[in-house]
Amino acid sequence: MLHIRKLSGEEVASMPVKEVSCIREVKQRLHQRHGLPPRFRQRLVLEGANLDDAANIDSPRELELVVLPLSSPSLIDTNELVAAAVESMLQRPLDPNLAHHWSNEPTVLMNAAHYGHAEVVRLLLEARADKDKADNDGVTALSMAADEGHVEVVRVLLEAGADTDTANIDGYTALQVAAIPGHVEVARLLMAAGAQKDMANNTGNTALITAAACGQLEVVRLLVAAGADKDLANRQGHTALCIAAKCGHAEVVRLLGSGPTNSLS
Repeated sequence: MLHIRKLSGEEVASMPVKEVSCIREVKQRLHQRHGLPPRFRQRLVLEGANLDDAANIDSPRELELVVLPLSSPSLIDTNELVAAAVESMLQRPLDPNLAHHWSNEPTVLMNAAHYGHAEVVRLLLEARADKDKADNDGVTALSMAADEGHVEVVRVLLEAGADTDTANIDGYTALQVAAIPGHVEVARLLMAAGAQKDMANNTGNTALITAAACGQLEVVRLLVAAGADKDLANRQGHTALCIAAKCGHAEVVRLLGSGPTNSLS
């Protein structure tokens, strides 16, 4: 028989050795038949040594059971877990540029960037993932990270040399995408990396016009301080000041109508 006891000596369960072949099966049986937590929280110990799930059981044993409490979740824990899984897959090795055909062809790198997994992005770049590959809409990993405001992911991609000015099918660059929700730190990183601040999308809107239209005062302030052209007009002939006034963004109008602003710092 196989006897499983708590550290206190209390017997938790016993089972015929012939009914289980490895520690994994013992843990699964403890969970299914004896109401213990899943095997991931169980540790079975023999003479002070923790037994691996793959360890064989071929003779009667007296095992000690330790049940681990759940750790408090955190973003760091999640990132580490995902990174570990990705590293394991890359070791097979798998192509880091794999795409999912059912979801508009985003690569693994794009998905990692979109969800803010900076460590995963680093691993994929180390595995030579294509940092500038775009999906069917022309969206790159950098644009996805910029759209979500994932500052660290943007920093990692820029350090790897990602193209700051690749535009999607509507002509939006990462800088213009960051301007819409007002991700000022992302915009700052992009401009420091050389992003073209006056590049226009398909409707002629620059990042400044876009930020002004959305009432993103701090992004407008950053762009003006960087020397963005306040007099450029879109295809309808509207400047950033005109758009801000039309949308009722008084603080933006006040800023655009004033003289030189502070520096980027």
